[in-house]
This record gives sequence, structure tokens and C-alpha cells, in this order.
Amino acid sequence: MTREDMAGLQWLDALATPLWLLDPDGLTLWLNAAARALIGLERDAPAAAVRVSLSSRFSAALQQAAAGRTVDVRATIHAPLSLPLEVDLRLAPAPRPSGLILAEAPADSGARQEMMRLNEQLIALSYAYPDIRFELLRDGTILDFAAASPGDLNVPAERFLAHRVQEALPEPAAGLLAAGLGRLNEGQTVIGLDFSLPPPSEQRGATKFFEARLVALPDSDRVMCSIRNVTERVEAESAARRAHHLLSDAIECITEGFVLYDAQDRLVLCNGRYRELFSANTDLITPGARFEEVLRGGVERGVYQVPDGDLEGWIERRIEQHRSAGPPMEVQLHDGRWIRIEEWRTYEGGTVGIRADITDLKAREAELSDARDEAEQANQRKSDYVHHLSHELRTPLNAVLGFAQIIHDEMMGPNNPRYREYAGQIAAAGVYMLDLINNLLDLARIEAGRMDLHEEACNLSLLVDLTFGMMQPRACESAVSLCMEIPDDLPSLHGDASQIRQMLTNLIGNAIKFAPPKNGRVWVRGELTEDGGIALTVTDNGIGMRPEQIPVALDAFGQVHGRNQGQNNHGRDRAAERGSGLGLPLTRALIALHGGTFHIDSRLGAGTTVRLTFPPCRVGGGTRPF
Repeated sequence: MTREDMAGLQWLDALATPLWLLDPDGLTLWLNAAARALIGLERDAPAAAVRVSLSSRFSAALQQAAAGRTVDVRATIHAPLSLPLEVDLRLAPAPRPSGLILAEAPADSGARQEMMRLNEQLIALSYAYPDIRFELLRDGTILDFAAASPGDLNVPAERFLAHRVQEALPEPAAGLLAAGLGRLNEGQTVIGLDFSLPPPSEQRGATKFFEARLVALPDSDRVMCSIRNVTERVEAESAARRAHHLLSDAIECITEGFVLYDAQDRLVLCNGRYRELFSANTDLITPGARFEEVLRGGVERGVYQVPDGDLEGWIERRIEQHRSAGPPMEVQLHDGRWIRIEEWRTYEGGTVGIRADITDLKAREAELSDARDEAEQANQRKSDYVHHLSHELRTPLNAVLGFAQIIHDEMMGPNNPRYREYAGQIAAAGVYMLDLINNLLDLARIEAGRMDLHEEACNLSLLVDLTFGMMQPRACESAVSLCMEIPDDLPSLHGDASQIRQMLTNLIGNAIKFAPPKNGRVWVRGELTEDGGIALTVTDNGIGMRPEQIPVALDAFGQVHGRNQGQNNHGRDRAAERGSGLGLPLTRALIALHGGTFHIDSRLGAGTTVRLTFPPCRVGGGTRPF
């Protein structure tokens, strides 16, 4: 178009009548301000964005207008962001520029009025009828209002008359609405606001919450303002948030691991304890992750101890247990910890699970199992010991009764010299039974903590010599040599002399009993240890024991060499010499009572060495432990 054409269009732009300039094909080339207002087209929107219906009837009318005739026609106008508009148009040839068609719509068109009415209804339906509604001018002047509860805004209803809304309402609502009106005047069409109002200072109550909407009506003069009281909804949302935080905090405080999967088996939430238990898998434990993905990722990383060769089977069993929420199961992690898994189905088809660390419980179970086994073994040993003890007492007691009856009845004639021998047998049996009972009572007193020490400075050489003197008859009978190797300068030992002699008697007696005939030897040695204590050792070259037999020999009810071993090649009956099995346990208890240690070293067929070590505090003038 030429400059003259543009100048001609300027005066048409100021007319109140809506005008379009169309080409013969119906393309919009220009439209004035009234036409833009009619269809709700922005001022800077291009004219080509407006489309006029190209029905066959409208195309024929365009041809008639291009031929120089004036034609009235009903057309449909399409514009961006607006509903299609039915409008009456008068088509006539444009004076300038020639060849174009001028379309005119009456300013008071009924179609336009209908469009305005429909637009207002659409706005009302879109935003619903709120508690309070205002019809405003663009400067905020209140033209009309409707309020079911005007007191919600802490303002009397009469104040809304002949005032601007930003002056009638209290802060912060007034300032927010004034700013919203400014944004509408800058070109925005819809503004959303949220604000709260505290109760008036002279009244008691809670803060109220509101939502406001400002909508510019298409006539560009008026604004619809709706204010809705949403206090109940805000309070309900706040209560829901508090409940959610309370629940989350409670779940986080659970000492066990907590996890929740939805009906699609996707992770919803878990607490910190759950992440701590599976710390090697933390990056996989994210909301939305599927259970099978998390499980397989943990297995691949070695989080679980899975049996070799049963990887897929273990995973399938675990998934089946998870999906069916079966009975609790226990799994072991790579670091040795044991986890108890319990799961339940929710009403919506999800899965809630608890993971408890039962490592300590497993350890206690193992300890109880070991203690139970040990108690059962101890009971068995006690039963065996009672059986053995009854035999040990019954045999000499039968001898005592038998020999006593023979002597009493003079069954071999009066004054038979063999009666003296029988009397000796009776005395020996009595001594044996007395020693057996005394050893048993001593061991019981030590275990009960009732054994007292009568301490004094002891000369080990003298104690060993006295013990040898007592054991010499037995050694001679068995053809066993007794040897003592104790330095003359060995310091005195502070302890209970009778108990030290008892330890020596037990050890030397055992050594003689199991030493080989003819060339049997027993050595007793004393020496200072590196830390200043005294070590007393008893060594023999007897039959010895296997390593696994040593704990049995040290048990209070243990017997290593059974009666079925019979006689050795010297003719001595081992069964007859078998003791009660209290010697070594009693010796170990007595050395512990002195604060010392007991050590035994033995090899089958090579002999046995028992080492008693007294602490430095019992040597010479050392500090006493009491």
C-alpha cells in the first residue's frame, strides 16, 4: 500500500465502527481499533492472525463486492485466544487502495452484545462464584459487588460503595490488589493473588487466608475481581503437612529399618536406619526405584552373602517372599551382620517392611547353643564321673568289708598271720577313699571360693624332697627313678606349703603311674622365669597323651586312659592304678589360687611335662598379692 493509502486508513482507525480491509480471497490485511476490540485482538497482533470464514456463501459475497456491489453477509471471525465470533458484515469495494474489499460491522451489533454476554458468563463459570465478587474499573473503582460474607475481609459492606478496592480493603490485600491492577493495565489479562488477614486488634480469632483473581473483561474498561476465603482449606493443608511431618519423624525415629513400596513395587520412602543397614546400596535406594532393581543391584555389589551357585535361585526366593509378604526371613550381609526381614501387604496393594539387625541376637543364640552343648557334655561327664566314683568307692569298700569279715570271723583259723596283711589292705583302702573324698571336697571349696591360703615362705627343695620321700615306695614298686633339679640359690616361694605339696603329689603320682617300667624316670625342676617368677615343672617319659586328650585330662570328670588298656609289659594293672581323675584339675585350681598359671605339654608315647608358674610377687621378698 502507498503512503496515501496508509494516510487514508488512519482516519478509518479512529471510527467507532469495526472495519476490516480484505483481499478478494478473504485474507485480512488491516483492521481498525474498534474491530480489534470487538474480537479481543491485542493491539500489536498482526492483522493476518484474524481469519474470516471462507464458506461458499462468503466467497460468493466477496466476488460480488469485488465487482462493485455492496453485500450484507453473516460471517465467522477467528482470532487468537478468543472464541469464534459470529458477526454481521457489510462488504463493499474499498475506495483506496483499489481492488480491495472493505468489511464493516455495525457498532451496536446484536452479535457483539451476545459475544460480550457470553464472555462474561464464561469468566464467571471459569472462576466459579466466590464468597466476594467485585466489578471494578481499571483504576480499582468499585462499580458493583456481591458478598455472601463481607465480614470475612474485616470490612463493613457499606465501605465498598463509591470507593476504590485498594482503599476499601485492609493491608496487605489493598497493596496486592493495587499491584495486580497495575499489571492488568500493562497488558496482562488474568492475575492470581494469595494473602492473609489477621483478626482485628479488638477481636480474638485466627488468621484468615484468601485467594484473589483479577480478570480483565474484553471491553477493556472493566475488571472482574473475585476473593475467596480458603481458610479451611489452608488449615486442612497445614494440618496434613504437620501430620506428614509427624509421621515422617516417627518413622525416622524407629530403631529398625523401615521401607514402603507402592502397588507397582516402586520405592515410596525409607528411613535413615534402612539406608544405614544397606549403606553400600544407598545410590540405588531412591524413590521410584523398583524392588527387584534394588535387590539385584545389592546382590551384584556383594551386599548379601549368597550361596555359591545359587544366585538366581536366591533372588527368585527373595522376590517371591517379598511379593507374597511371606513369613519372616533372615539374611546375612557381606560384613557378617544378620538382618531379620518382615513384610506386610497394605490395603492398596503396596508392601511395608521392617529390617532389624539381629547380629547380637544371633551371637547370643550361638553362645546359648554352645553353653547348652557344654552343659549337656558336663552333665554327661558328671554322670560318667558319678558312675566311676561309685565304682572307685565300692571297690575298696567291698575289700574293707570282706577283709574285716574274714578277720572278725577268724575264717582262716585263730591268730593266722595273714590277718595282718588283710588289716593292711583295709588301711590302704581307707586311705584311698579318704584321699578321694578330700580331693573332691577341696575342688568344691575352690570352685565355691571358700578355699583359704595359709601362706608362708616355702623352700621348694625341701618340699620336693619331702614329696619324694612319701612317693618313693610307689616309685620303687614301679621301678621309676625320681630326679630333682632345683638350684641351691633359688629364692623362697611365698605360698601355702600344704597346697604346694598337694600339687607336687598329684603331678608326681600321675608321672609314676604312667611312666614305663624298669626305665621310667620323673624329673622335678625349679627355675626363675624371665619376669622374676618361679617355674616348677614335673616331666616323665611315660605313655603321654594326644593333643585332643589334654582337655579331657584337665576336666574335673575326665579320664584319658581307660580300664580296657589292661596290663603293661611289666605286669602292672593300669586299671588298678587308675585314679579318680581329680589330680590335674585340682592342681590347676590350686595354682590359679596362688595367682599362677598351669601349662601341660604331652605327646603320645613320649611323655608329659606339666609347668606350674608362680608370679614374681610370690618370689623372695616380692610384694604380696594380698
